[in-house]
Amino acid sequence: MKAGIHSIQEFAAEIARRAETKKDFIANTKSAEVVPTDREVTRVKDGKATVYNEPVPMLHVGDMKFGINKIGHAQIAEITRIPKPYYDKMLEEDVGLLTENVNTWFTKNATKQLWRTQDGNLRALRSDKFRTDMEYEDIAASLLPVLLDLDVDVMSCQVTDTRMYIKCVDKKVTRELAAIGGKFGDGKHNIVRCLSPAITISDSEVGYGGANVLTGLYDSFCTNLATFNERSVRKYHVGARHELVGEAHYTMLTDETKRKTQVATMAQLVDVTRAAFDRVQFDALADKVEGTQNDKIESDDLVKVVSMAGKTFGLSEAEGKSVLKELASGGDLSRFGLYNAITAASASVEDYDRASDLERIGAQVIELAANQWKQIATAA
Repeated sequence: MKAGIHSIQEFAAEIARRAETKKDFIANTKSAEVVPTDREVTRVKDGKATVYNEPVPMLHVGDMKFGINKIGHAQIAEITRIPKPYYDKMLEEDVGLLTENVNTWFTKNATKQLWRTQDGNLRALRSDKFRTDMEYEDIAASLLPVLLDLDVDVMSCQVTDTRMYIKCVDKKVTRELAAIGGKFGDGKHNIVRCLSPAITISDSEVGYGGANVLTGLYDSFCTNLATFNERSVRKYHVGARHELVGEAHYTMLTDETKRKTQVATMAQLVDVTRAAFDRVQFDALADKVEGTQNDKIESDDLVKVVSMAGKTFGLSEAEGKSVLKELASGGDLSRFGLYNAITAASASVEDYDRASDLERIGAQVIELAANQWKQIATAA
């Protein structure tokens, strides 16, 4: 499992800070304009610093001005239907041309949008139906007290540009798996895997998925985490449309607007969080994982096996190499071994979002239908 923010106190402080500094409003794109604005840039070459002005796009809506982060740019491209590679080329090489294109399509394809800003930057441009009652502070306020009451360990938490994560394990509950898989370096002693129930709580305020509580398993031998679909819940950020008031350029969203449907949603997330650590549910999931130790990799060519898995699950070349290394060194050539190799590889991925994706992909190996696993195991 990849490390995140070092303590739950730091995490809670960052969530509170973000809640104080973000602003949301509804505005029609024809009321917005992207303007090239010079900023001072320092470049260092051969030990010599050169200062010069570089144009960057700034968003103007009414009397408000914002920078634009990476996700903001991606979603502007989406809304204006400008192909992303061309958008990126203009952003890199000709900001004037970019702003001309964006402003043209802001007007020609005028639509009402939810504009989400943070720390003076546009961080998201979403549909006016996007729900804002499942914010990071709402999830934390509802679920952190439950986690404290359950006395579980918060192993990792993080806030990225796209998502918030809280990953917890109940180390009081354990299950030792049958020692029939990988062996230690001497080849004479089996590796004993000890599992505990876990959950990954996540949410996105910028349109990269909804609020999730995913059940999981934590392996204390290698500190791997895998997240499963079983008995999990997802709540999506789609609801009723927000309304503009009269002919105003924009309407700021109030706390009342954001929390109209919050109570029922949070109650369900709390129920699933508590149920995720139920012993019966944990044993059922552990039984399923343990059974995959008998699903052996039949091909002698591990490179082809990992390549097939990479195509199935969308692994990059670098990720595939990391998985291959973990699979070979783990000495467990089974479906269970591949599951462990992928979740182990997640810890070496620099990007926290992608590391979390790999924890989910590891579980997908367990969830494969028999015929799908056969294709990977035989590299056919």
